[in-house]
Amino acid sequence: MAGRAELVDTAVGQLHVQIDGEGGPAVLWHSLFVDSTTWDRMRPMLRKRRQLIIIDGPGHGQSGFPSKDFTLSDCAIAAAQVLDFLGVNQSVDWLGNAWGGHVGLFLAAQSPQRCRSLTTIASPIQALTRRERMTIVPMVWAYRGLGAAPPLARAVTKSLLGTTFIRTHPEETDLVVRSFRDVPKAGMHRAMVSVMLNRPDLGPLLPRINVPTVMIAATGDPVVPVGQIRAAVAQMPSAVAVIIDGEGHVAPIIAQADELAEVVTTFWNDPDAYVTAGTCTPS
Repeated sequence: MAGRAELVDTAVGQLHVQIDGEGGPAVLWHSLFVDSTTWDRMRPMLRKRRQLIIIDGPGHGQSGFPSKDFTLSDCAIAAAQVLDFLGVNQSVDWLGNAWGGHVGLFLAAQSPQRCRSLTTIASPIQALTRRERMTIVPMVWAYRGLGAAPPLARAVTKSLLGTTFIRTHPEETDLVVRSFRDVPKAGMHRAMVSVMLNRPDLGPLLPRINVPTVMIAATGDPVVPVGQIRAAVAQMPSAVAVIIDGEGHVAPIIAQADELAEVVTTFWNDPDAYVTAGTCTPS
């Protein structure tokens, strides 16, 4: 798509950044396992309202991979370094899917002056449970040895997209599979360990976030229960939950791009008013 690209040296390695659109700055950071191409359906609608700063996370897309494990706090520092490199001095509207939402939460807590608003989509707040670790740890170590072997790629894709999306959107499904399959194994494995296995409970962070926040959850997301998101916003000074009908962890930003873009841009128009209104479902 149109726009210029930069490679920026950061605390988590060299990050590939695309800049597109006009207006105030908005930063987009994708989910684990995929890359910035997952924003392509929403991007034309968002770029009409904002200058988009679209980041490929470390070990993903066209970014390099870090030489050591990193934290979500490190990712937030890296995002600030991207903004410094681009000369962005004003506060930004942050939009993050899953991992990208986590980075935004840390940025809003650590550097609130950087954030005008924060939107998370399908970002779990709790650390992995013991039961989840029993499934996910073997998967991560299998990936370290075998890479994105077909059985593993299918399992990841089903979690990200859901069975209905996979059946009805074969081209988009193939793009998601390739974004997981085609990156260097070392970088992806390090990201899996750093931001999934080592992800902390973000609950203690929430009361510190005063930035107007919308947390979006899908009713059929197997990773993020709706109740977890409702409980999260209840702990935040200025936050609201938006619940959409859908499945999968990444699928909504593709299959329901129009609906989500409407939510996001309405929120961007007046973040404080949106949260004060207590909007819980998209209009």
